[in-house]
Amino acid sequence: MEKVVSLTIENFREYYESFLGLTDDQRTNFEIKYDHSLRVADLCAKIALSLNLDEEEQYIAYLAGLFHDIGRFRQLVEYNTFNDSLSVDHAAYSVEVIKERGFLDGLSEDKRNSLFLAIQYHNKMELPKDVDSNLLLQARILRDADKLDILKVITDYYTNPKATVNHTLTWEMPKGGVVSANVAKQVMNGSLVSKSEVANETDIKIMQLSWVFDVNFKPSFKLMMEKRYLEKIYGTLPKNDTVIQIYRKVKVFVENKILS
Repeated sequence: MEKVVSLTIENFREYYESFLGLTDDQRTNFEIKYDHSLRVADLCAKIALSLNLDEEEQYIAYLAGLFHDIGRFRQLVEYNTFNDSLSVDHAAYSVEVIKERGFLDGLSEDKRNSLFLAIQYHNKMELPKDVDSNLLLQARILRDADKLDILKVITDYYTNPKATVNHTLTWEMPKGGVVSANVAKQVMNGSLVSKSEVANETDIKIMQLSWVFDVNFKPSFKLMMEKRYLEKIYGTLPKNDTVIQIYRKVKVFVENKILS
């Protein structure tokens, strides 16, 4: 398994480097996604280890993290955007690229299927209900790791006053704004905020706070609090009763998950 992982890491790097003639903006965003993939892979392996999974499952978790966004490179070249609603479902694109290039052919069929399932659903609002929960373990690990690293990226961006504007992080939404009524309602009901309800940058940040309701494992909650991701997002939001109530709601939820 270790040899398979080493080979697939090399294949991933070679695929990334095969895209030529990129604009400066595209190259920057390629680097962001490449680095994100490596960090998510490490986080997946770390979570798998904390769950006492065996070494093979840790390797599978690592590969899920490494390849989960590989479709992003082709997406950016073909559509010049990371916005799935304006292009393609990048998770489905990732599975397509992996199959076309045979990146995971060295794995058994059941391991490949587990990885494809994890990657296919890493960006969906929820996991399928008609699949055995044991088959969704890698999907849950990947979803946690992906959220944790995105929280790192966006909080680094939010808290850096000298950061270059990056529309892939703000979705070209209007700056500031009040929390939309439906966004606030979803969070206070303990639900993920739907992207369709987001109307401005403040809504985006509230949606990111709502991700706590879709985190699966105690080690993930602990990492979230250790890195102060929620606190950092809250620090960039306007302080009003709605925002304060939302922050209190998500913070208490995470604290209870850690203590349970």
